[in-house]
Amino acid sequence: MSKNYIYIGGGILIVLLLITGYSLFRGGSSGQQTTGRGNFGTGENRDVTVTSPDGAATNPEGQGITYGSGGTTQNVFKINDGPVMGATLMQYGRPTTTVARFVMQDSGHVFDLPLDSPGSVARAVSNTTIPGLSTAAFSERGNGLILQYLDNEVVKTVHLAFPAATTTITTSGPVKLQFFPNGIRQVAVSPDGTSAAYLVPTTAGSDGYVAKADGTLGRKLFNLPLSQLLLSWPSAGTMLAQSTSAAGVPGVVFSVDAKSGSAVPLIYAPGITATADKDFSHVIYQTVNLGSRSAYTRDVKNGINTQLVFTPSPEKCAWSSGSASTMYCAASVTYVEPNFLDLWHQGTASAADTVFKFDVLTGAAQLLAAPGSKDGGEQSDIAELAVSPDDKYLLFIRKGDRSLWGVRLTQ
Repeated sequence: MSKNYIYIGGGILIVLLLITGYSLFRGGSSGQQTTGRGNFGTGENRDVTVTSPDGAATNPEGQGITYGSGGTTQNVFKINDGPVMGATLMQYGRPTTTVARFVMQDSGHVFDLPLDSPGSVARAVSNTTIPGLSTAAFSERGNGLILQYLDNEVVKTVHLAFPAATTTITTSGPVKLQFFPNGIRQVAVSPDGTSAAYLVPTTAGSDGYVAKADGTLGRKLFNLPLSQLLLSWPSAGTMLAQSTSAAGVPGVVFSVDAKSGSAVPLIYAPGITATADKDFSHVIYQTVNLGSRSAYTRDVKNGINTQLVFTPSPEKCAWSSGSASTMYCAASVTYVEPNFLDLWHQGTASAADTVFKFDVLTGAAQLLAAPGSKDGGEQSDIAELAVSPDDKYLLFIRKGDRSLWGVRLTQ
């Protein structure tokens, strides 16, 4: 079955040419996309204004302040009205408190909200103002944040280092800023949060660099002959670099050794998108032809591909923190067109998602929550997910208004 998706020999040249040409199609996407699509908006004011943060301060703008989930028994609950660019889950102290840390898209301000305590109020972690964010990636287990924005048509990338957490929810202190080189297209954070990889476009394709999480000590690691790539860092020793997907267009996924930079073509398939587990033993990927859409798990060691019982989009999935074989995905239970993902990125298609739990080893999929049902919340087209360190909570951002929601995975 999987042999139908393998392209060898001279076919890779066709893949590269088609992918490069297709970048023009994806370049016109909406600014409300998920992180990592290379669209950095067209806002006018992109100056960075640094103010002294107060870890104990409440939201200075009075917007989006919501309360902890302890007062409700519903599985799905709102955390913030948005627009939220990125979010993560952190845990502190004894007894353990789970905290949602999130950054506002319009201001760059960062807030913490405890999820275990009734009546909790969002507290400011950083009042550093960076308007019009395009991407956000948390590092150093939530104590660092990499943001991208556009300044006079130049893509800027900056790292924010927050005061180290102890046993309290937030601590006072200055936020340290460190800028990456200009013109970075993609940023990926290592699983332990201490390093970052990034792509810089060149006339011949893309150069890949690796650095500390704050962008210092950067060095060139690899280069690939593709100008439009998505980069992720799922496993400590391995990155994934993949072509931008399009229904029916040949695509390729590369594995990149995080130390040597050796890049190896892993899978060729039309309309491919992929994600890998933290051990890099399995790759979950979706392929899209003009008339069909399928998803598979690939055993990296033996190269065997197995078709899945449902068809998740890998970018709508997040891996479990505790189990290497478990991932959580957002997927619609109703029919969507095979080219739905293309239309979704263009902002012309939407579907209400449910949250599934999937076991890579057994192939079993379990429905956990349906936002807008008796589980609570509102019907949501889910854009991004994050899982708490103990797998107790899941976060997601609702596409469109970019409101932030939580899901109880265990009671």
